[in-house]
Amino acid sequence: MNSFFQSPEWEQFKLKTGYKRSYRINDILVLERQLPLGRSMLYSPLVAEKNYESRIKNQGFIERVVKIGKENNAIFYRLELDIPKELSTFHFPLSTRNFVKSFEEMQPENNWVVDITKEENEILAQMKQKGRYNIKVAEKNNIEITSSNNIGKELDIFYDLYSKTGKRKGVTYRGKAYFKNMLDILGKIDYARTYAATAKIDGKTVPLAAAVIIFYGKEALYLYGGSSDEYKNLMAPYLLHWKIMLDAKEKGIEEYNFLGVAPTEDPNHPWAGITRFKKQFGGSQEDIMGSYDLILKPLEYQLFKIAERLRRPH
Repeated sequence: MNSFFQSPEWEQFKLKTGYKRSYRINDILVLERQLPLGRSMLYSPLVAEKNYESRIKNQGFIERVVKIGKENNAIFYRLELDIPKELSTFHFPLSTRNFVKSFEEMQPENNWVVDITKEENEILAQMKQKGRYNIKVAEKNNIEITSSNNIGKELDIFYDLYSKTGKRKGVTYRGKAYFKNMLDILGKIDYARTYAATAKIDGKTVPLAAAVIIFYGKEALYLYGGSSDEYKNLMAPYLLHWKIMLDAKEKGIEEYNFLGVAPTEDPNHPWAGITRFKKQFGGSQEDIMGSYDLILKPLEYQLFKIAERLRRPH
Protein backbone atom coordinates (compact mmCIF):
# COMPACT_ATOMS: atom_id res chain seq x y z
CA MET A 1 0.00 0.00 0.00
CA ASN A 2 1.19 3.53 -0.79
CA SER A 3 2.32 5.87 1.96
CA PHE A 4 -0.38 8.04 3.49
CA PHE A 5 1.62 11.02 2.25
CA GLN A 6 1.00 9.90 -1.34
CA SER A 7 -2.76 9.59 -0.82
CA PRO A 8 -5.37 11.80 -2.52
CA GLU A 9 -6.57 12.92 0.91
CA TRP A 10 -3.12 14.19 1.94
CA GLU A 11 -2.84 15.86 -1.47
CA GLN A 12 -6.14 17.67 -0.89
CA PHE A 13 -5.02 18.75 2.57
CA LYS A 14 -1.66 20.10 1.39
CA LEU A 15 -3.34 22.13 -1.35
CA LYS A 16 -5.42 23.76 1.39
CA THR A 17 -2.39 24.55 3.56
CA GLY A 18 0.31 26.21 1.50
CA TYR A 19 0.97 24.24 -1.67
CA LYS A 20 -0.09 25.94 -4.90
CA ARG A 21 -0.93 22.97 -7.11
CA SER A 22 -0.31 19.25 -7.53
CA TYR A 23 0.48 16.85 -10.33
CA ARG A 24 0.20 13.09 -10.73
CA ILE A 25 3.02 11.70 -12.86
CA ASN A 26 2.76 7.91 -13.28
CA ASP A 27 0.46 8.19 -10.23
CA ILE A 28 3.28 9.71 -8.13
CA LEU A 29 2.20 12.84 -6.27
CA VAL A 30 4.26 15.94 -7.07
CA LEU A 31 3.39 19.04 -5.05
CA GLU A 32 4.34 22.58 -6.04
CA ARG A 33 5.06 25.18 -3.37
CA GLN A 34 5.46 28.87 -4.11
CA LEU A 35 8.71 30.50 -2.97
CA PRO A 36 9.64 34.21 -2.82
CA LEU A 37 10.56 36.20 -5.94
CA GLY A 38 8.32 34.17 -8.23
CA ARG A 39 10.21 30.92 -7.67
CA SER A 40 8.85 27.52 -6.59
CA MET A 41 9.89 24.04 -5.45
CA LEU A 42 8.49 20.61 -6.35
CA TYR A 43 8.16 17.79 -3.84
CA SER A 44 7.14 14.11 -3.84
CA PRO A 45 6.59 12.84 -0.28
CA LEU A 46 7.60 9.31 0.80
CA VAL A 47 7.70 7.30 -2.42
CA ALA A 48 7.83 3.55 -1.71
CA GLU A 49 10.47 1.33 -3.32
CA LYS A 50 8.00 -0.51 -5.57
CA ASN A 51 6.71 2.79 -6.93
CA TYR A 52 10.21 4.14 -7.40
CA GLU A 53 11.20 1.06 -9.36
CA SER A 54 8.06 0.86 -11.51
CA ARG A 55 6.97 4.47 -11.94
CA ILE A 56 10.03 6.71 -11.64
CA LYS A 57 13.12 4.92 -12.94
CA ASN A 58 12.08 3.90 -16.43
CA GLN A 59 9.03 5.87 -17.57
CA GLY A 60 10.27 9.38 -18.34
CA PHE A 61 9.30 10.57 -14.88
CA ILE A 62 12.31 12.79 -14.30
CA GLU A 63 12.00 14.38 -17.72
CA ARG A 64 8.39 15.33 -17.00
CA VAL A 65 9.33 16.73 -13.60
CA VAL A 66 12.06 18.85 -15.17
CA LYS A 67 9.60 20.16 -17.76
CA ILE A 68 7.08 21.13 -15.05
CA GLY A 69 9.89 22.67 -13.03
CA LYS A 70 10.99 24.87 -15.91
CA GLU A 71 7.41 25.93 -16.64
CA ASN A 72 6.94 26.97 -12.99
CA ASN A 73 10.35 28.54 -12.31
CA ALA A 74 11.25 25.80 -9.79
CA ILE A 75 14.60 25.96 -8.03
CA PHE A 76 14.63 22.22 -7.28
CA TYR A 77 12.60 19.02 -7.05
CA ARG A 78 12.70 17.05 -3.78
CA LEU A 79 12.16 13.29 -4.02
CA GLU A 80 11.58 11.58 -0.68
CA LEU A 81 12.31 7.85 -0.66
CA ASP A 82 10.43 5.64 1.79
CA ILE A 83 13.01 2.90 1.29
CA PRO A 84 14.86 1.18 4.15
CA LYS A 85 18.48 2.31 4.40
CA GLU A 86 19.68 -1.21 5.08
CA LEU A 87 18.15 -2.55 1.87
CA SER A 88 21.41 -3.68 0.29
CA THR A 89 19.81 -4.65 -3.02
CA PHE A 90 18.67 -1.08 -3.66
CA HIS A 91 20.84 1.30 -5.66
CA PHE A 92 19.99 4.95 -6.10
CA PRO A 93 21.16 5.81 -9.63
CA LEU A 94 19.84 9.35 -9.78
CA SER A 95 23.08 10.89 -8.48
CA THR A 96 24.23 11.01 -12.09
CA ARG A 97 21.29 13.27 -12.90
CA ASN A 98 22.27 16.13 -10.61
CA PHE A 99 20.52 14.76 -7.50
CA VAL A 100 22.12 15.51 -4.14
CA LYS A 101 21.18 14.54 -0.58
CA SER A 102 18.75 17.12 0.79
CA PHE A 103 20.01 19.57 3.38
CA GLU A 104 16.88 19.12 5.52
CA GLU A 105 14.17 16.52 6.10
CA MET A 106 10.52 17.06 5.26
CA GLN A 107 9.49 13.81 6.93
CA PRO A 108 11.89 12.20 9.44
CA GLU A 109 14.43 9.68 8.17
CA ASN A 110 14.82 7.94 11.54
CA ASN A 111 11.57 6.56 12.95
CA TRP A 112 10.51 4.50 15.95
CA VAL A 113 7.92 1.79 15.20
CA VAL A 114 6.03 -0.53 17.55
CA ASP A 115 4.40 -3.77 16.38
CA ILE A 116 0.86 -3.83 17.82
CA THR A 117 -0.35 -7.07 16.23
CA LYS A 118 0.34 -9.03 19.42
CA GLU A 119 -1.95 -9.41 22.43
CA GLU A 120 -2.11 -6.48 24.85
CA ASN A 121 -0.08 -8.26 27.52
CA GLU A 122 2.60 -9.11 24.96
CA ILE A 123 2.83 -5.48 23.80
CA LEU A 124 3.23 -4.41 27.42
CA ALA A 125 5.80 -7.14 28.06
CA GLN A 126 8.08 -5.94 25.24
CA MET A 127 8.09 -2.38 26.61
CA LYS A 128 10.87 -1.16 28.85
CA GLN A 129 10.11 -1.65 32.53
CA LYS A 130 9.87 2.10 33.08
CA GLY A 131 7.31 2.43 30.27
CA ARG A 132 5.01 -0.18 31.82
CA TYR A 133 5.45 1.35 35.27
CA ASN A 134 4.60 4.86 34.06
CA ILE A 135 1.42 3.65 32.36
CA LYS A 136 0.32 2.14 35.70
CA VAL A 137 1.19 5.40 37.51
CA ALA A 138 -1.00 7.37 35.08
CA GLU A 139 -3.87 4.91 35.51
CA LYS A 140 -3.69 5.29 39.30
CA ASN A 141 -3.82 9.07 38.90
CA ASN A 142 -7.17 8.80 37.06
CA ILE A 143 -5.94 10.43 33.85
CA GLU A 144 -8.82 10.75 31.39
CA ILE A 145 -8.11 10.17 27.68
CA THR A 146 -10.57 11.51 25.12
CA SER A 147 -10.41 11.75 21.34
CA SER A 148 -12.29 13.33 18.47
CA ASN A 149 -12.14 13.60 14.71
CA ASN A 150 -13.96 16.96 14.84
CA ILE A 151 -12.95 20.52 15.61
CA GLY A 152 -13.70 20.81 19.32
CA LYS A 153 -12.30 20.69 22.84
CA GLU A 154 -9.61 18.11 22.02
CA LEU A 155 -8.23 20.36 19.30
CA ASP A 156 -8.25 23.33 21.69
CA ILE A 157 -6.39 21.32 24.32
CA PHE A 158 -3.95 19.96 21.75
CA TYR A 159 -3.14 23.33 20.22
CA ASP A 160 -2.64 25.02 23.58
CA LEU A 161 -0.16 22.33 24.68
CA TYR A 162 1.48 22.01 21.26
CA SER A 163 2.11 25.75 20.88
CA LYS A 164 3.38 26.09 24.45
CA THR A 165 5.72 23.15 23.89
CA GLY A 166 7.05 24.82 20.74
CA LYS A 167 7.67 28.09 22.58
CA ARG A 168 9.28 26.29 25.50
CA LYS A 169 11.69 24.43 23.25
CA GLY A 170 12.31 27.39 20.95
CA VAL A 171 11.17 25.63 17.78
CA THR A 172 8.80 26.72 15.04
CA TYR A 173 5.25 25.43 15.17
CA ARG A 174 2.20 25.55 12.91
CA GLY A 175 -0.82 27.82 13.24
CA LYS A 176 -4.13 26.48 14.51
CA ALA A 177 -5.75 26.84 11.08
CA TYR A 178 -3.45 24.07 9.81
CA PHE A 179 -4.99 21.59 12.25
CA LYS A 180 -8.52 22.82 11.66
CA ASN A 181 -8.03 22.08 7.95
CA MET A 182 -6.58 18.70 8.81
CA LEU A 183 -9.65 17.72 10.82
CA ASP A 184 -12.00 19.27 8.29
CA ILE A 185 -10.51 17.18 5.46
CA LEU A 186 -9.01 14.10 7.14
CA GLY A 187 -11.09 13.93 10.31
CA LYS A 188 -14.36 13.53 8.42
CA ILE A 189 -13.14 10.21 7.02
CA ASP A 190 -11.58 9.31 10.40
CA TYR A 191 -8.03 9.37 9.11
CA ALA A 192 -7.10 12.10 11.62
CA ARG A 193 -7.98 12.31 15.32
CA THR A 194 -6.89 14.53 18.19
CA TYR A 195 -6.28 12.92 21.56
CA ALA A 196 -6.18 14.71 24.91
CA ALA A 197 -5.12 13.58 28.39
CA THR A 198 -6.59 15.55 31.31
CA ALA A 199 -6.92 15.19 35.07
CA LYS A 200 -9.06 16.71 37.79
CA ILE A 201 -6.76 18.77 40.03
CA ASP A 202 -8.20 20.94 42.80
CA GLY A 203 -11.63 20.69 41.19
CA LYS A 204 -10.42 21.86 37.78
CA THR A 205 -9.84 19.91 34.56
CA VAL A 206 -6.15 20.34 33.73
CA PRO A 207 -4.78 19.52 30.23
CA LEU A 208 -1.64 17.39 30.50
CA ALA A 209 -0.80 15.93 27.09
CA ALA A 210 -2.26 15.76 23.59
CA ALA A 211 -1.51 14.38 20.13
CA VAL A 212 -2.66 14.37 16.52
CA ILE A 213 -2.75 10.87 15.07
CA ILE A 214 -3.24 9.57 11.52
CA PHE A 215 -4.87 6.17 10.99
CA TYR A 216 -4.25 4.87 7.47
CA GLY A 217 -4.08 1.35 6.13
CA LYS A 218 -2.10 -0.80 8.55
CA GLU A 219 -0.29 2.09 10.21
CA ALA A 220 -0.99 4.73 12.85
CA LEU A 221 1.24 7.82 12.71
CA TYR A 222 2.04 10.15 15.61
CA LEU A 223 2.21 13.41 13.67
CA TYR A 224 2.21 16.11 16.35
CA GLY A 225 2.14 16.33 20.13
CA GLY A 226 2.46 18.56 23.13
CA SER A 227 2.59 18.24 26.90
CA SER A 228 2.33 20.38 29.99
CA ASP A 229 5.45 21.42 31.85
CA GLU A 230 3.52 20.86 35.09
CA TYR A 231 2.36 17.68 36.83
CA LYS A 232 4.93 15.54 35.02
CA ASN A 233 4.75 13.11 37.94
CA LEU A 234 1.28 12.04 36.75
CA MET A 235 2.84 10.42 33.64
CA ALA A 236 -0.06 11.40 31.38
CA PRO A 237 1.83 11.06 28.04
CA TYR A 238 2.43 7.35 28.72
CA LEU A 239 -1.24 6.55 29.17
CA LEU A 240 -2.12 8.79 26.21
CA HIS A 241 0.00 6.78 23.79
CA TRP A 242 -1.01 3.45 25.29
CA LYS A 243 -4.65 4.39 24.68
CA ILE A 244 -3.82 5.39 21.09
CA MET A 245 -2.14 2.03 20.55
CA LEU A 246 -5.20 0.19 21.84
CA ASP A 247 -7.52 2.23 19.62
CA ALA A 248 -5.29 1.55 16.62
CA LYS A 249 -5.27 -2.15 17.43
CA GLU A 250 -9.09 -2.17 17.48
CA LYS A 251 -9.04 -0.70 13.96
CA GLY A 252 -6.93 -3.60 12.74
CA ILE A 253 -3.78 -1.50 12.49
CA GLU A 254 -0.48 -3.38 12.76
CA GLU A 255 2.12 -0.69 13.49
CA TYR A 256 2.27 2.40 15.66
CA ASN A 257 4.82 4.75 14.13
CA PHE A 258 6.09 7.32 16.62
CA LEU A 259 7.97 8.94 13.69
CA GLY A 260 11.09 11.01 14.35
CA VAL A 261 13.86 9.98 16.73
CA ALA A 262 17.51 10.90 17.06
CA PRO A 263 19.65 8.82 14.66
CA THR A 264 22.02 7.74 17.43
CA GLU A 265 22.16 7.56 21.24
CA ASP A 266 23.87 10.96 21.42
CA PRO A 267 22.61 12.52 24.71
CA ASN A 268 23.23 16.01 23.30
CA HIS A 269 21.03 15.56 20.25
CA PRO A 270 18.04 17.99 20.25
CA TRP A 271 15.70 14.99 20.06
CA ALA A 272 17.40 12.95 22.78
CA GLY A 273 14.61 13.48 25.33
CA ILE A 274 11.69 12.64 23.04
CA THR A 275 13.68 9.66 21.72
CA ARG A 276 14.08 8.23 25.23
CA PHE A 277 10.34 8.64 25.77
CA LYS A 278 9.38 6.86 22.55
CA LYS A 279 11.75 3.97 23.19
CA GLN A 280 10.03 3.22 26.52
CA PHE A 281 7.21 1.64 24.50
CA GLY A 282 9.46 -1.01 22.96
CA GLY A 283 9.70 -1.39 19.21
CA SER A 284 12.58 -0.75 16.84
CA GLN A 285 14.18 2.00 14.81
CA GLU A 286 13.45 2.07 11.09
CA ASP A 287 15.63 4.34 8.97
CA ILE A 288 14.69 5.33 5.44
CA MET A 289 16.79 6.80 2.64
CA GLY A 290 14.93 10.10 2.88
CA SER A 291 15.14 13.15 0.66
CA TYR A 292 17.19 13.88 -2.46
CA ASP A 293 17.08 17.14 -4.39
CA LEU A 294 17.23 17.47 -8.16
CA ILE A 295 18.78 20.93 -8.58
CA LEU A 296 17.28 22.96 -11.39
CA LYS A 297 18.82 26.36 -10.56
CA PRO A 298 22.21 25.73 -8.83
CA LEU A 299 23.01 29.27 -7.65
CA GLU A 300 19.49 29.94 -6.38
CA TYR A 301 19.45 26.54 -4.68
CA GLN A 302 22.55 27.49 -2.66
CA LEU A 303 20.96 30.80 -1.67
CA PHE A 304 17.73 29.05 -0.70
CA LYS A 305 19.67 26.56 1.43
CA ILE A 306 21.40 29.38 3.31
CA ALA A 307 18.09 31.20 3.85
CA GLU A 308 16.41 28.05 5.19
CA ARG A 309 19.21 27.39 7.66
CA LEU A 310 18.96 30.92 8.95
CA ARG A 311 15.18 30.66 9.19
CA ARG A 312 15.29 27.30 11.01
CA PRO A 313 18.30 27.38 13.31
CA HIS A 314 16.93 24.41 15.23
